[in-house]
Amino acid sequence: MKDERQTLLDTTGESTYRALRADIIAGREPPRARLRLDRLRQSYGASVTTLRECLNRLAGEGFVLAEGQRGFAVAPVTQDEFRELASLRDVLEGHALRQSFARGDLEWEGRIVGAHHKLEMIEREMLAGNRSRSELWKRYDKEFHHALISACASEELLAAHSGVFDRYLRYQIVAVIFRGEAAADEHRALLQAALNRDAETAAAILTRHITACVEHTLAAGTLDPAPATLAIAPEEDTVAATVFRQLRGDILSGRLAPGLKLRLESLRVTCGASVSTLREVLNRLATEGLVVAEGQRGFEVAPVSAANLEDLAHLRHLLESRALADSFRNGDVEWESRVLAAWHKLATMEAKMETGDRSHIDIWKRYDLEFHQALISACGSGSLSWLHSAVLNRYLRYQMIALSFRSAVSAREHRALMDAAMCRDAAAAGAILQEHLTGGVRHALASGAITARVGRG
Repeated sequence: MKDERQTLLDTTGESTYRALRADIIAGREPPRARLRLDRLRQSYGASVTTLRECLNRLAGEGFVLAEGQRGFAVAPVTQDEFRELASLRDVLEGHALRQSFARGDLEWEGRIVGAHHKLEMIEREMLAGNRSRSELWKRYDKEFHHALISACASEELLAAHSGVFDRYLRYQIVAVIFRGEAAADEHRALLQAALNRDAETAAAILTRHITACVEHTLAAGTLDPAPATLAIAPEEDTVAATVFRQLRGDILSGRLAPGLKLRLESLRVTCGASVSTLREVLNRLATEGLVVAEGQRGFEVAPVSAANLEDLAHLRHLLESRALADSFRNGDVEWESRVLAAWHKLATMEAKMETGDRSHIDIWKRYDLEFHQALISACGSGSLSWLHSAVLNRYLRYQMIALSFRSAVSAREHRALMDAAMCRDAAAAGAILQEHLTGGVRHALASGAITARVGRG
């Protein structure tokens, strides 16, 4: 009976999450709307516990704001965030286009042609004045753009693009943005470029496509001019917050091994939290990619693999290089001060590590993270910083599992990055970062720990 109840809970939770997410993207749950649990319980037929789990997952994806004791609200739609998401989408999709065009086969071409046909048919209806199926139009739009990059061979890149695209899509649906024949022409041009394997032309078309959409949307005046990031009170020191920090830290440090079964009854004893609180926390960690939710089988620490480490390193380089260039262009003396302060702490700790003192390995990795975040802290995009932080944390988890300290090599690379920042040399910084990541991946894999560390349930 207990297993049957758990299966029902998992099934209800997933369907409720999908339904609520779709309603937020479609604007049926409008921006800034209060998501009161009693109303949602009636609308979605789910328990308060299940709804809290879903809302925390959606908060992790940027669709919902968790407002402490005040509950939850749908994230606003603002001009600043739309610009940020558009720019981030252009970076991710443009890069994925190039990879996909190089790897795509006939099956890939078939997916693109089929997806474009559906989009073209619905765009003809829209051009004829039928706007009643705008939600279907945006679904076909997403399917076409996803088909274009579906051969890129990077699960991490595809997942990052999908998350950003859905948030971007919400803006288009809420603002009911359809640019008419111009957009349809751009989609046809993208199809032709794909079939011709002309990645540079496709990337240029994509940039125009996204830029024109942003300009059209902003001209309509339907978005909130308020800042992209609302001022939200710091997370309260609740049981859930404490358990989240504890489990997250243990996963990132490798103390909770990859593949370890996270049994709720055991965690209830060790963490001193209720099962409902634990499920809420574990779903939040699943949103960050640190935990895998396995339906009726429960939760486990996300596994590790050589392929995933290389995938994360590639995505990190893409995001961090872009953020470095923006930060170097925008940075002022306050930013320089942050970079120098972060580098000093990291360099001091690396000198201790070099002597063989590995007693402060957690602090070393914290300073490593702080230094790279300081370098990009003037990039001017909360959306880019948020995605980079998620990728960086998962990458550093691999280093902690492998205890991957590359001696003076890493310290020299960090010094070179700091020097490039002070000189505002983004090209040099990108090259140094590439060398830094390539060496880090090689060193971590050589340790043998990536495939050896598998938890036992």
